[in-house]
Amino acid sequence: MARVLRPVTVASLIAGAVLVIGAPVASAQAPAPTTTAPAAAAAPKIDSLRLPRTIAAQQGHARFLVGLRLATRSKVTIQVIAASGGRVVQTRTDAAARPAGRAYIRVEAVDSAGFQMLAGNYRVRLQAADDQGRVSPAVEAPFRLKLTEPHGLFDAYTVPVWRAFRGQAGTTADGQLVAVVGVKGTVAAAGLRRGDVITSVGGKSVATRGAWDTAMRAVLSETPVAVEYVRKGATIATTVDTKPDWETGPDLAKSLAVAVKREPRAIAYAVAQARQLVDTGKLTDARALMAAWPKAWRTSAPGELVAGELLGKQDKWKQALGAFNRARKRDATMAAAEYGRGQALSALGKSAPSRAAFAAAARLDPADAAAAGYHSYALLAAGDVPGALAAGRRAVGLDARYADAFLPFGISLIKSGDKAGGVKALRRGLVLLEDADRAEDLIDAQLSPTDP
Repeated sequence: MARVLRPVTVASLIAGAVLVIGAPVASAQAPAPTTTAPAAAAAPKIDSLRLPRTIAAQQGHARFLVGLRLATRSKVTIQVIAASGGRVVQTRTDAAARPAGRAYIRVEAVDSAGFQMLAGNYRVRLQAADDQGRVSPAVEAPFRLKLTEPHGLFDAYTVPVWRAFRGQAGTTADGQLVAVVGVKGTVAAAGLRRGDVITSVGGKSVATRGAWDTAMRAVLSETPVAVEYVRKGATIATTVDTKPDWETGPDLAKSLAVAVKREPRAIAYAVAQARQLVDTGKLTDARALMAAWPKAWRTSAPGELVAGELLGKQDKWKQALGAFNRARKRDATMAAAEYGRGQALSALGKSAPSRAAFAAAARLDPADAAAAGYHSYALLAAGDVPGALAAGRRAVGLDARYADAFLPFGISLIKSGDKAGGVKALRRGLVLLEDADRAEDLIDAQLSPTDP
């Protein structure tokens, strides 16, 4: 049942008339009634500008936060200006007025054409305008943009070596099964091919999906990454030189279709094909593909997992929960099924079971920062701040590049009384977060009210 909100009662303001009785004055005009003019609304003003003097950000994903204080409700216009030559790199104006008080603006470090800003010296210039069209004096601050190495594109599609795949993978090694490599890509050039099982990336085990996700977030395009994989029982070492992730990657959907055609009895490649379609939002294609599977594939743990993920993308959370439950029943070791259950239960408003599911996912995959991070969110929703703080700290320790590790950790720190530490963690999470709309919601709900 939807929660009912009670209307807020506002006290009425009653204007009182003052009767002034004076003695009659001979040959004098009666005094005019005295009126008090309403006070003029304050003009817009910006102060307390907060901006680091040096902003270090990853090339291709550079963004930063600008903090300010507004004297009145206003719309803010922010410009980024190159220090050399004074060229305006970008201009942005709020679509809606911001309330008076502390406000943060997340700025994507791109120019007006959408291209990455170059490293160098810049300044931000801000002005506020109110509903009457009055504009505040401009406020400016300089900064230096320092770009770190770009993220590398790992042009292959992998799935964990789940229990249902072990016979087909030809190995008992834990790791990530290579379903397909991009044609003429960097992974193929390093010697990997379909059927290999990657066991280590950058010198660290990728036995679980959580460890794999952390390893992939750490891949840099200008730094060769060491990879170990198993082929027919033999361990092979290689090095992958990845391209920057802003370059167009290969069409893995076509390559996966070819892999399935060549090995039509291999469930692993069929599941990888369907999952890749779900990942890229091609839900109709994924649904049609899975409908044609043999019943044994549809009812397997990986098949039910992908069905749950597809239904979740469609916001059919009750049906998704059923699919995740069946996946867990068929393979109790599948951490992804528990993680999916946590998401579905949370969406259905079932707080306690959701917490338990995320906790189970974290136990099954102790290397999964996402499971720890979302367990922290679930504990926050239940009011368990110490538990949320512990789960958030664990998530940050697992992956220092993961936004949803820092965000619940920051909120937990704030609720535990460490405002300075919480604001710092929130800022870090907000610049890592790729979802701009979600970032704005978190800024409004958590950061701006906490850092007045």
